[in-house]
Amino acid sequence: MYKNRFKRFGGDYIPDIIEYIKDYINNDPTATITVGCDSIQKRRKTTYAVTIMLYNTDIKNGAHVVFFRESCAKIRDNQERLFKEAQYLHDIGTYLDKELSECYERKDLTEIEMKRYKFHLLRCAGEYSHVPGHQEEGVMRNLILSPEDRLIPRLVDLHVDFNPVEGSINEKGISKNRSHPAYKAYAPWLRGMGFRTWAKPAAHAATSAADLLLKD
Repeated sequence: MYKNRFKRFGGDYIPDIIEYIKDYINNDPTATITVGCDSIQKRRKTTYAVTIMLYNTDIKNGAHVVFFRESCAKIRDNQERLFKEAQYLHDIGTYLDKELSECYERKDLTEIEMKRYKFHLLRCAGEYSHVPGHQEEGVMRNLILSPEDRLIPRLVDLHVDFNPVEGSINEKGISKNRSHPAYKAYAPWLRGMGFRTWAKPAAHAATSAADLLLKD
């Protein structure tokens, strides 16, 4: 279903995304694999952009991104549109996890990386929101990992373009962060399926890469 859907930036289609990723991780076994999704409303259609981001957390020298875009009849209900973003992430993440299970082993799950994800989850839950960026590393290093924090996740991380912060409420009782209800509904679902799931502002495969693809 997704085997030959993806393209490189520049327009060349990738004949087999699984073989493409295998070649990449053979050259860089410590690379992480992340799937991101974003969408945009246009006059008569809704367009989705899905990215696969390959990134080395040790080198931190930029990410390699491939993508596909797909349009459908305009989805007027905001939560239905955002649910489809989550569905793309689930389906493609599951597909990659299954197809790569015999040839890929995560090497990025160091102690500090597990603490970084725990810090992100705590921040999404409203803790440490007061911590400035330059102090985050120190806070992360002091976190204590539980046995649950050390469970090995799926091979693929997911990036959702949903806001974990509710934001202020307008006079109609509606949150200014319109994607917050989607975060509350779909991020726990994806995490419950075994995926490390990152949200704004740490979801770069969605908020940067996929978002960029919807602007051209």
